[in-house]
Amino acid sequence: MWIKTKKNIFLVFLTLFLSSFSLVACGSSTNVEKQETGNNQQDIDTLFKKAESLFDEDKPQEAYSILKKLAEQGDAKAQNSLGNGYEYGYWGEINLKQAEYWYRKAADQNYVKGIHNLGVSIFLQKRYKDALSYFEKAASMNHADSINMLGIYHQEGIVFEQDYKKALEYFSKAIDIDADNASALFNIGQAYYYGEGVGQDYNEAFAWYVKSANQDYSLAKIQLAEMYFSGQAVPKNVKKAIEIIKPLAELGDPKAQQNLKWYVDHPN
Repeated sequence: MWIKTKKNIFLVFLTLFLSSFSLVACGSSTNVEKQETGNNQQDIDTLFKKAESLFDEDKPQEAYSILKKLAEQGDAKAQNSLGNGYEYGYWGEINLKQAEYWYRKAADQNYVKGIHNLGVSIFLQKRYKDALSYFEKAASMNHADSINMLGIYHQEGIVFEQDYKKALEYFSKAIDIDADNASALFNIGQAYYYGEGVGQDYNEAFAWYVKSANQDYSLAKIQLAEMYFSGQAVPKNVKKAIEIIKPLAELGDPKAQQNLKWYVDHPN
């Protein structure tokens, strides 16, 4: 039987994290370590953009060489990106210790993306209380993803007592800061879909899922397909459900593949 998109903390969290990986880091990095070379910020930014281009050209090792040099010089933006590469194995084998090392370097410079990603790496090790302090710090700096994570803590009863209304407050705050935050949009949709912290309302859920799906968030697309297949909030439309979910299945998403098979084999 096809598998519903259930509220699974690790599934939701990992989808957010994996879909957000990018070498791009907006804004200037904060460098408190002395630059070992005479590079000024303009030179650093130029080199970072070169590394980004090399990464996009599928030349990760060349990008790594530039980032490693910048990171060793103390550039927080490069340190964060270097950690991303170790997290996902873009520099070779996955090395979570190195990822955490470079995230911590960036976080020590008060670089908000580094603070959030350090929280992520610790969270994935199931050190939830330790991770919380980093999410709280980044949230105090108005980082939408960290605010969304605080919502997940309350939604799932991690560290805190489970509180759906409090979770919804955090999700709403996240999109107040970043209206396109796909995970927060999806989580609000989930709240309406399951009636958690708010009255159950499939129409509202559908509207929030659409907003999230428009940001290319796979879980929102899977849930939209489910609603079309089941006729929730919209007339039953198996063709539309298949149209939404098929590209995800072709990309190898296991949940999308299972649901697609069910839609095709059991259209009625």
